[in-house]
Amino acid sequence: MPKRTFDKLSFSARMGITALCAVLFALVLCLIFSFVAYMSEDPTKNLTLYGEICYLATMLFCGFTGAKLSRENKFLCGIISGGILLVLSAIGALIFSENPIKSLILATLGMFLCTTAAVLGAREPKRKRRTH
Repeated sequence: MPKRTFDKLSFSARMGITALCAVLFALVLCLIFSFVAYMSEDPTKNLTLYGEICYLATMLFCGFTGAKLSRENKFLCGIISGGILLVLSAIGALIFSENPIKSLILATLGMFLCTTAAVLGAREPKRKRRTH
């Protein structure tokens, strides 16, 4: 596969692929945390904590990869891909959540982490000066 094939995709396709990769990342994290919970003495003790860690790590991943995979407007791409994921998770939270205030706090924290990750992903590496 050529190195720049991903760059030829449209903006919306890149952001959708980034959000899909973040969902797959979340699925892998959920499987890891479910294995950790299964191996513990009380498997149901920390499930909420595991879910929150998985959600926040996924928002970090989505913002960072969205910014890194873009050619131009890196920060905007990181924010938009995180926004797509945030909308999907907010819909799920509204449908299944018993505590909407906690869902709102988690969504705000998730967007903050996504923004921070997009800033980190959009940073250009410093170029080293050549000395002769």
